[in-house]
Amino acid sequence: MAALSDLVVRFSGSAGSSYVLFSKGLSRALLIFFDLAWRLRIQFPYLYLIASMIFNVRVQVHIEIH
Repeated sequence: MAALSDLVVRFSGSAGSSYVLFSKGLSRALLIFFDLAWRLRIQFPYLYLIASMIFNVRVQVHIEIH
């Protein structure tokens, strides 16, 4: 019975540490994306407009009212 409780404690410790690593990586990725979004807040609409004109992409919204 003691071996089972040791196994549970060991597993919960490893799961906790892997969650910490995951959350640190996720936090870092989110900070990078938010920083990139802040830097491109003025340029992005122009880049989107030029790219959509080059690739002839149209944003279409279909609204159905019954």
